Amino acid sequence: MNSRLAKRYARAIVELAREAKALEPWGNHLERAAAAFSEPRLQPILLSPAIDREARRRTARAVVDALSLPRMVRNLILLLADRDRLGLLADVSRWYEQLLDDIVGRSRVTIRSAVALAAPEKTTLVELAKRLTRSREVVANAEVDPELLGGVVLDVGGTVYDGSVRSQVARLGKEMAEDGA
Repeated sequence: MNSRLAKRYARAIVELAREAKALEPWGNHLERAAAAFSEPRLQPILLSPAIDREARRRTARAVVDALSLPRMVRNLILLLADRDRLGLLADVSRWYEQLLDDIVGRSRVTIRSAVALAAPEKTTLVELAKRLTRSREVVANAEVDPELLGGVVLDVGGTVYDGSVRSQVARLGKEMAEDGA
């Protein structure tokens, strides 16, 4: 339920940002605000029903003022605070990012490898991801996972292409077990 609600808020702010021709900047501001409001020392004050509601609102207002956010982003956060829904802000930010990616034709991929990839290898994988997603732009996040032993795992929008040595060894072991049974 909360995810659906966060998506509705994100859709609303995307439409306002589109009208203001500020899709990317507002996304950056929203992400920055979500990070600020996720601060562990701030969470108990902003989310605890044991803290006076007005104190939570004042704290939220002080944080928003300190961030110097555009009026509409500021209003969204204060609306969430007024409705005791600040816990949704990180989800709203993630949905906004996903909706924005869809609008601009951008895909995000994760490349996991046993060792850090050289630039040409990463470029080749990004080009592969572009073909797989038919996107104009691909934002790649490279991660090192020594447990893979070798090869790469490419996560493209939730579809995983596993070319790791670990998975190949696991498949081979399974095949051998089936042949021996």
